[in-house]
Amino acid sequence: MKAKLQKYKQTVIPSVVVAKKKDLAQYVKRYYKENLQGKTVVNKHLNVRISFTSFGQGKIAYGGRKTMRKAAIVQCLDTLVEVAQYNNFGIRKPNDPPSVLGYLNFKAKMKVNGIIEHVRISVLLKKTGKLYYNHEINFIK
Repeated sequence: MKAKLQKYKQTVIPSVVVAKKKDLAQYVKRYYKENLQGKTVVNKHLNVRISFTSFGQGKIAYGGRKTMRKAAIVQCLDTLVEVAQYNNFGIRKPNDPPSVLGYLNFKAKMKVNGIIEHVRISVLLKKTGKLYYNHEINFIK
């Protein structure tokens, strides 16, 4: 029988202003290393400790689509991870190392240049702990 999660609603909506950056990957990598790497936050919904490691830095700097909006999120990523709402569990991929148990997926709202955006956050669940993995911002086609 599954344990029922306590009802949770995000009450804090972080806000950032997008600034033009020449090299988004380098900006994100530098900001993450100087301000987030080594930090741990407690997610309010699941009451779990989530660590920001160098693994997460590489994924957001070089993996996936990069936009100014996605890069700006790194400025409030610690707060966003703390207030995000748990969404679902993602099973481990066949090529994941044996230490990976799966992924905790969260959703959160934030303001980018005054406009509400929806963000998906993935946390890597490993035998040794929970590590920030990646975030994606919803794109309107």
